[in-house]
Amino acid sequence: MASVMRWREGVVKYVPMPTHNSYPIEQGDLLWKHSDGKVYPASACTTVLGDAGTAAQNRQQFASRFAGVADRKVGLQSGETVFNLPGTYNPGYILVATSGVFAFPVASTSFVSGDLVGVYNDATDSSNQVVAKVTAVDEAIGTAKVPVAALGAAVTEVLVDIKSAMMRESLSGNV
Repeated sequence: MASVMRWREGVVKYVPMPTHNSYPIEQGDLLWKHSDGKVYPASACTTVLGDAGTAAQNRQQFASRFAGVADRKVGLQSGETVFNLPGTYNPGYILVATSGVFAFPVASTSFVSGDLVGVYNDATDSSNQVVAKVTAVDEAIGTAKVPVAALGAAVTEVLVDIKSAMMRESLSGNV
């Protein structure tokens, strides 16, 4: 998926994190932190750590390592030969947003504020920029924030108040 500015509101706390040069990152990607200290896009979770078995287990594996949302693009995607970045650029690091409210695509479903949201996983691979409604706290990367006008209506984009695993103790206090 192309780079997309997903931040919508709230205070954003950025943490500079090292990246792995074999896994390019687009702005707006959901990122997880490996034990090597580097961040990777969501789609690399099952590739690097291995398939956990089921979609729910893959979401749990990702959520327990959820770092945040990529602030910018790092590296070249498949088929790209060059890209332009404004300002200074350090290809070995990225700013990771560990808090804030971000808009992500979701399969058409209805949400209420406080619903748990996790990375989308089809049992084999996670999407870098798509989320899904989940029911288990250990699968969640944040909670839905729904405007009154959208309550009860099926939506294809949801606002997510992200909860970085690096910065939180538990989501259970927010549900």
